[in-house]
This record gives sequence, C-alpha cells and structure tokens, in this order.
Amino acid sequence: MRIRSVIVFFLFIFAISALSVRLMRVAEQPVALSHGAMRLMVDESRGAILDRHGSPIVHAEQHTIAAVRPSPTASAVLRGMLSEQRWFEADERLSRGRLVAVRVDADSSPTPDIQLLEVYPRFAVQQPAAHLVGHLDANGAGATGLERAFEPLLGGASGTLMLRLASDAHGRALPGAALEVHDQNYRSRAGIQLTIDLEIQRVVEAATRHYNLEQGAVIVLCNSTGEILALASSPAFDPNNIAATMHCSLEPFFNRALGAYAIGSTFKTFIAAAALDQRISSTREFLCEGQMDVAGRIYRCINETAHGMVCMPQALAHSCNLYFIQLATQMQREPMLDIVRLFGFGEEIHLADGIRSARGNIPAIGYLALPGELANFAFGQGMLLGTPLQMAAATAVIANGGTYRTPTLVQATICEFGRVTPFVNDIIETREVITPEQAQQLRNMMILTVEEGTGGSARPTSGGAGGKTATAQSGRFREDGSEILMTSFTGFVPAENPRYTITVFRQDGVSGAADCGPVFRKIANALTSDG
Repeated sequence: MRIRSVIVFFLFIFAISALSVRLMRVAEQPVALSHGAMRLMVDESRGAILDRHGSPIVHAEQHTIAAVRPSPTASAVLRGMLSEQRWFEADERLSRGRLVAVRVDADSSPTPDIQLLEVYPRFAVQQPAAHLVGHLDANGAGATGLERAFEPLLGGASGTLMLRLASDAHGRALPGAALEVHDQNYRSRAGIQLTIDLEIQRVVEAATRHYNLEQGAVIVLCNSTGEILALASSPAFDPNNIAATMHCSLEPFFNRALGAYAIGSTFKTFIAAAALDQRISSTREFLCEGQMDVAGRIYRCINETAHGMVCMPQALAHSCNLYFIQLATQMQREPMLDIVRLFGFGEEIHLADGIRSARGNIPAIGYLALPGELANFAFGQGMLLGTPLQMAAATAVIANGGTYRTPTLVQATICEFGRVTPFVNDIIETREVITPEQAQQLRNMMILTVEEGTGGSARPTSGGAGGKTATAQSGRFREDGSEILMTSFTGFVPAENPRYTITVFRQDGVSGAADCGPVFRKIANALTSDG
C-alpha cells in the first residue's frame, strides 16, 4: 500500500510539472508542417471570468509577442530586442527556417518580417482571487475553483492565436510569402461575471501582504445584498506554476475563508443578540471578579482583568468572558441555539459547484446542559466551530438591520454573443433574524468596542466602524507546548449606515487586536476614502 501511494504521488507531481512547463513555453511550441504551410501556436485562451464591473480577472495582463518570419533581417532586428541567451535560442530556430514567437518589450517593429502581437496569458504573475478562480490541469481543463465549476462554459469558449507561413515541400518558407496571423475566437466574450470588485480584491490582497497575514483569510461583503466583493486566502498559490507551490508546507491550496475553526470572542456578539431576543435588557449587569468557578473549573476573564459590575455594551467592548458566561446561564438553551442557527452558523454556504464553506459545528442542546460546555459556548469556545465566511454573513445581519442573506459569488453567465443571463443559485436564502431595533443596539455595542474597547486597532481614519475581536484557543499545541491560537476581527464600515462587512482571520496568531485589527483598518480606510 505504501509503495502504491508513493507511485501515485510521483505521477501527480509529474502531471503538475507538465502543466507548469506547458504554461511557461506555450509561445515556443514546435512548428507544425501541413499542406504546404508552417504553423505555430502562439497562445490559447478560455472563457472570460469578469468582475462585477466587467473588468477581466483572468486574461487580464497583456504581453507583446514578436511573431518572426525566418530571415537574416529578422534575426538581426530580433537581436536588439532580446537578451543574448534568448536571441541565441530564437536564432537557432530561425536558421533552420522555422517560425518563432517570443515575448519582447517593444511597441513597434522596423521590419515586415516581424509582427508584434498582443497576447493575454490566462493567469497573471500575481493572480487575484486565486483560490476562487482555481487552476488548470495538465490538459488545460479546469481542475479547481471556478475553472472547474464552469468548465463546460469556460472550456467551451476556448480560442487560439496561430501563425501560418506558406512553405515548399521541404518545409522552407516560400520567398515573398506573407506571415499570416489566425485568430480563432482568441478573445471570446463568453464566460462568467462575478460579484467580486477587482479593485477591492486588490486592496484586500495588498493588506494581507502588508501585514504578513501568512495563514488566514479576508472577506468583504456588501451589506445590502450579501454579495462577496472580495475574498482572499493566504498563502495563495501560483496557478502558473503549480509544481513549485506543492512544496509549501502551509497548505496554499486550501481556501481558509471556507474552513471551520474555533471562533472565540466574536461569537459574544451573537450571544448578546440571543439575549436581546429573549427580552434580556442590555442594561443587565453581572459582576466580573477576574475569575469564577464553574462546576469545579476556573474560568478567567481576558488578561485576568476584574471588570467589576458591567452591563452588556461594556462587556462586549472589553470582551468580558465572565459576563457572557453568567448571561448564558440566564437564557433558554433551545431559543439561543435557534437564533445562532438563523445567523447562519452550522450551515454550509454554497457558492458554485464544488465551492462551498464547511458546515462548522454547533453543540447539541444536550451538551449545553453541562455547565462547562455552556460556559465555553458563551464566549465562542468548546465544540463550537465556524468559518470566516459564516462570520462575515452573520456580522452583515447586524450591519444591515437584521436580515440574513446567503453570500453570493456568481452574478451571471455570458454567451459568445455577449448576452448576459443572471446566474440562479437555488440555495440562496433571505430571512429575518433580529429586529431593526435589536440590530441597532448591537451596532452601537460594536461601535463602542472600536471606539473604547478591544477593537481600537481597527478604528479607521474617518467614518468610524463597529466590530469585535477574538483570540480563540485551538486545542492544538506546538512542540514547545505553546498553544496555537486562531485570531480574528469582524466588523462593518462606516459606523453609520454601514455599507461593508469586513472579516479578517489569522491562523496561528497572537491576538485579534494585534493580528487582524490593523488589516481591517487598512481595508476600511481604502473603502471609505471616497466617502
């Protein structure tokens, strides 16, 4: 069995390596001789993937290719356009009477034997939204992500850019024969249009790089529609060189925005929502002495701080564990779980075929009869698991006035004639979770958290924000015995009439305030800078 597994692994590596070589050398394929003509494939294309404004997410970068007819003049001119090594390789093919297509940095050609063509590689050097877009297999078909989910459409809209030059029976170019460029549906209009805003996606990815979010995820939602405006997972992989990414130990192919993790203190916001739903006043106070005994186990507050008598807004702002433990004991268990489910926890989010979030986990009601399990649940620990995308969708409920909207990713499909057909996702749901008044109360608490509490590192330069930090224990430990922490920040901007929800997650972090607040702030500043 072990030998078989090793063989399968190396076959997989070989296939991925073949894809990498193909992508890098596509413009230098051998010439084909057919019916008195030489042919050379310059580039291949697939269907479009566009952002919400029609901007290309793939085939977005433009390169210049020199299509070269074999001649001494062409060789001499090409020498001034290439490095010595690349010219030597091209000249070797030209000297054998072959066509050449090679990338250059030029905008004009002084000889008719060289035509400059614009080509659009499938993936950019730093491909935006790589986890959503996915990558191709060794045969050029969609292997993951949207490339796979929409393979019939994207693969069916494939095109080619090819060179043709008339030749004699020996494969030599005919004197005076013109170099022909054959464009067969190379830039097809068919494809898909996403809810993603490419500019916001770039802002998000720049922020993750700036703050070295080595393992994590960021999501930006439109509060009024539930549309995903940006979704990034770190580390990203290089769809142009899958083989190289295989050696990374940080699971670069895993989309962390859709994975389930320990939630932590961001969940206190939804315990507060459940309390309001059960008519428990936000002015209800409990005593925090820094630690408390629950069924023989000592629970401590954040930094072992004794907050004294605190009400709900103060407890949320300062992330008081002991307040929420005592609050949960005053609540009916089943209605509390019901409203947590209404916020979307424990529920898959289906974005496209093969692209869905994990379900996560909500403890069964029987477990909450155990005092220790109820205490853990009250501040987002224990058996509770959720995904960053679920957290973003739940936060958007508070931001938009109380309505849950299933996050969406695909807006429409586009046929070859440019006709747009709205994409129908049968699993989209809209439901009322809390009242507008309750949502406003929770927004005020989250704004207080940013202005005066643990979320100060997320405060944008202008416009204000509301949010909540989390630092969750994972139950996983390093070799030195220290525990791996899951940290996050989720919130909305601007503070009044919020348009966006931003959720930031870091795997193996220090604290939500230190790791994720600054990322939120940088993105929020970019989103609100234009007013």
